[in-house]
Amino acid sequence: MTMSEANTEATAFLGMAQDLCEAMMERDNVVRPYRERYECLQDDLQIAPPKCVNAAAEFLQAAYSADHIYGERVEEGLEKYRRLTSSEDESRY
Repeated sequence: MTMSEANTEATAFLGMAQDLCEAMMERDNVVRPYRERYECLQDDLQIAPPKCVNAAAEFLQAAYSADHIYGERVEEGLEKYRRLTSSEDESRY
């Protein structure tokens, strides 16, 4: 492996790690308000159970949606990594 190939692979790997980091932050930002609301209602003994159930349902829906977005972002990062590293392999021949 040449220095150029190592640099390309390292750059691609670091880019994939950055994409993963951004995907995790995005997921947390989507879920956080619903999780906080659910946790707040869960700790309040005066809240009627149906209200807690609604908050739990919203939290679960947000988590499901955020996980889907997270999965897509991770796949995009992996695909970008593969594309960058495979184009380097192809340029060698």
